[in-house]
Amino acid sequence: MGKFVFYYSVVGARKSAELILTAHRNLIAGKKVAVFQPATNTRDGGKIKSRALKEGMDATILNHDFNLYTWWLENKPNLILIDEIQFITKIQVNDLIKIIRDSKTLVFGYGLMSNFMGELFDTVSYMLPFVTKIVEIPTVCEVCGDAKATMNILVDKSQNKNSGEIIIGNHFKGVCLKCFLEHKENNK
Repeated sequence: MGKFVFYYSVVGARKSAELILTAHRNLIAGKKVAVFQPATNTRDGGKIKSRALKEGMDATILNHDFNLYTWWLENKPNLILIDEIQFITKIQVNDLIKIIRDSKTLVFGYGLMSNFMGELFDTVSYMLPFVTKIVEIPTVCEVCGDAKATMNILVDKSQNKNSGEIIIGNHFKGVCLKCFLEHKENNK
């Protein structure tokens, strides 16, 4: 059986850099690596980018109807890397579960645990029982700089919080719980 590992953190915590480095290490070792990015991540357009690294990495775009299991049957990679995993569909999570059940393929998903309101993303809530390992990528609070960042806040007031759209971009900060609660109280 394969493994399904969820690497999570707050925004700006080098998740994409970790994905790129993992892909490079495995490619150098001769492994067949597949890199994916949900279509909802329109910011980088098919390229995994990180503020921590100069070079990016090409990624296959996962539209909502992309069948990961069928793709896996045809390509058989050793390692599947998914950036912004919180934006894939529940059906695609089911595909990943079938892949690890039917093979020794490793699936590494990188993303956020919760949104800027402190709520688990639906996809994350759905996939957590099936994840074989959870790895936190720690970072420091972007506001106080004194504590570990565990929450995300929306800092761009021009974004419509109630639109129901997925907001992607540099409109967020990773903060500690204290700064999150203060921000929430100040922005009621």
